Amino acid sequence: MNDTGDNDKTHFKPRESNRVPENNSDATRVAPQGALAKAQQAAAPAKNPGDALNSEFPDKTRFVPKQNPATAKTEIKSDVTRVNSRIPAKPGAEAKDPSLLKGRFILEDLLGAGGMGVVYKAKDLLKIEAQDRDPYVAIKVLTDEFKAHPEAFIALQRESRKTQRIAHPNIVTVFDFDRDGDTVFMTMEYLDGKPLDKLINQYRSMGLPADEVFKILEGISAALIYAHGQNIIHSDFKPGNIFVSNKGVAKVIDFGIARAVAKVEHREESLDDKTVFDAGNLGALTPAYASLEMLEGKSPDVRDDIYALGCIAYELYTGVHPFNRVHADEAKRQKLKPKRIQELKKHQWRAIEKALAFEREDRIQSVELFWEEFSRKQKSYWGSILISLLILGAAAGAYYQFKPEPVQTVSEDQVRSEIEKKLRMEMIQKTLAELQQQPNFSPEWEALLWQTIQESRQLLGTADTWLNSQEVIFFELYLGKIKTAIETDDLVNAELWIVNAKRYTQDNQKLDELSNSLALAKENQRKRELELAQQKAAQAADQERLQQARQEQQQKDAVVVRQNADFDTALENVNRQLACKSTIDMRDLEIAITKLRSLNMTRYQKEEGNIVVSLAGCIQKLGATFPDRAEVIKRQALRLFPANGLLEKIVIAARDPCSSTLAGLGSRGMGSTCRDKLTGATKAPALVVVPAKGSIKSFAIGKFEISVDEMNEFCRQTSQCSLTGDASSPATNISAANITAYLKWLTDKSGHQYRLPTLAEWQYAAKATSATTDPNRNCKLNSRGIQKGNALNKITLGQQNSWGLVNYLGNARELVMDPGGRYLAVGGSYDTEMAECSFNNQITHAGSADQFTGFRVIRTLQ
Repeated sequence: MNDTGDNDKTHFKPRESNRVPENNSDATRVAPQGALAKAQQAAAPAKNPGDALNSEFPDKTRFVPKQNPATAKTEIKSDVTRVNSRIPAKPGAEAKDPSLLKGRFILEDLLGAGGMGVVYKAKDLLKIEAQDRDPYVAIKVLTDEFKAHPEAFIALQRESRKTQRIAHPNIVTVFDFDRDGDTVFMTMEYLDGKPLDKLINQYRSMGLPADEVFKILEGISAALIYAHGQNIIHSDFKPGNIFVSNKGVAKVIDFGIARAVAKVEHREESLDDKTVFDAGNLGALTPAYASLEMLEGKSPDVRDDIYALGCIAYELYTGVHPFNRVHADEAKRQKLKPKRIQELKKHQWRAIEKALAFEREDRIQSVELFWEEFSRKQKSYWGSILISLLILGAAAGAYYQFKPEPVQTVSEDQVRSEIEKKLRMEMIQKTLAELQQQPNFSPEWEALLWQTIQESRQLLGTADTWLNSQEVIFFELYLGKIKTAIETDDLVNAELWIVNAKRYTQDNQKLDELSNSLALAKENQRKRELELAQQKAAQAADQERLQQARQEQQQKDAVVVRQNADFDTALENVNRQLACKSTIDMRDLEIAITKLRSLNMTRYQKEEGNIVVSLAGCIQKLGATFPDRAEVIKRQALRLFPANGLLEKIVIAARDPCSSTLAGLGSRGMGSTCRDKLTGATKAPALVVVPAKGSIKSFAIGKFEISVDEMNEFCRQTSQCSLTGDASSPATNISAANITAYLKWLTDKSGHQYRLPTLAEWQYAAKATSATTDPNRNCKLNSRGIQKGNALNKITLGQQNSWGLVNYLGNARELVMDPGGRYLAVGGSYDTEMAECSFNNQITHAGSADQFTGFRVIRTLQ
């Protein structure tokens, strides 16, 4: 969901969601718990002066999102509406975390920017707290142009409420509209898909396939029909506000937000709720898709959306705007008419032509009539499978670490310049790749190549390594083409190509050699022509046979060259996949392998061994960090190379959840603890990893004392014991024998070694980095009316130390082993006097069950 303006080129990877909130309820709201509270603490105001932050972040809509290892790539043309994009603080105000809104939404990735604002991928902490499997939403932060109008917040909030009433499968769900200080933002559904303007750009030379166009038009027409039935007009309908999901569903974005609709509202609302704010005056409409009446500032009408629908329909079929992006008022003045789309039936063309009428009264009156006219004599394609052009090559899953990155102070012009440069480079790379794949050496091909190389030199400089490598590739193509031309007596073109090839090299030695060959060929040709002229009558028949033989040879050579070029291209694609820079797109690899086998099986069989070796190496490399993903790729590889011994022998070790990388981080909240998976059981104890020191190796230890609930799962499965009491209290009244059996049970169920701590390990983990005690620990105290102790508390109640341990002193004393192998009870209990509840409190224990003694576990690391 990004509002990117008319020429937006934003790469966007949204997520599909079929959930629709009922009425005006926010489907993301749940009661805040621990995760949200921690995030709100993290967002507490810093002590930097506000004017310092104002100088650092002069723009109110640009946030510094949490960074991912694979950051989303954004392309925006230079003429996109300028968006103010940083957050200033008021003078004297304290700065807050710019990546957190309302203490709830963590902004992670910048998805796009446009005339209305900046769109981010955000994580909803409330959803995480509720253990929602899909915690992501899209957040649009509106521009300063909108916020500068005093009526803007009220009007746009009302428009958001209208949009929330729309529950339709072809309309993106808007959850809420809110503000955080001076920042005004909207929360919306987060989708997996592709913006329609990107699809149109891919097919700009010929338009999308007709079946796909029909399905997209059917979806967006259904969305407009439903919204117009709710008295809601879009007023900024354009390809950039339409997404096609990975499931083939077209969805419309920003319904009613681009313009406050006043004259078409007939709902039973109070006069005070009538929106008079006109966001169109703020530049929210897109001129190329705006009707004549919108450009003249007239009141909104459903036929404004119909004009934009006609433009989009035309662009889907042809890849170009019906009036070449000329605004409606100027197009009318020039008396422009759209060129007839020949492949459309008469009734379909008539529907689009009526929708593109400049005057409202001449335009088709409703979307229902448009669709009825357009789809006549055709059947619906709802439910059809989205064609393979929309399949995204994305690997499943990724691990993200949310660590604050230092903010880089960069000017907006620098950002836009860098984005424009990236966009131009991508277009250049795409053009050069296409020219390499189809080197037909036509005048158009050569002109486009030279133009692209010149542009690359201006952009990168003549010393750029990548550009130089590209010029070498094309120079080699010229050499091959010239040689073939000389060999086939195509001497005119050979001479022309020798001249043009000099553009791409500084070393003319090979060209000089070819020039000599060309001169010799010309001389030989002249002699042959003279000889043929003298012997024309006698050798006419021989010349005809010779010419035929030459033509046949040329055809054979062309077939071989084409097959070799196609084989080389497919092999290059395979090698690029097996470079193993991040992951392997097995679908692309399978397509390339199939192509190689079909082109030249003999040559492929010589290459297959190297391909399999490289593939196996990639899988092993990936398995070291992402074992689950590596297992999937291994299975796919064995389907592509059945019964391959090298692939079958690959062993991918499972990743230890309690990695030493977590050492010392146990108090840092979500993601800092670990827990083993138990076979046939669910209540594995939560662990924190303690760093190594001296002779003590790094180990994982229970964050809490073992609870009654955790112990009872063992008791039920083994029938060796049964505990009573509060399930969340420490497990006491258990013998050392039962504890030993429980530790062996954990070891068997998890595949990792569990045991009791030694005295040294317990004291080291309890003291952590500061050896401070919890002043509110659960020990006996009766002083000045304050009473504590006398009963067990929940295992989670208490202050954690710097490594994440809770209740290490008091509550239940904990069983450990001394160096001689005897049991000790350490740390004191709820029945121990407060002054004696310390790290050095220890008594010899016989191992029998008592009401004061519990335990916490240690798990060795791999």
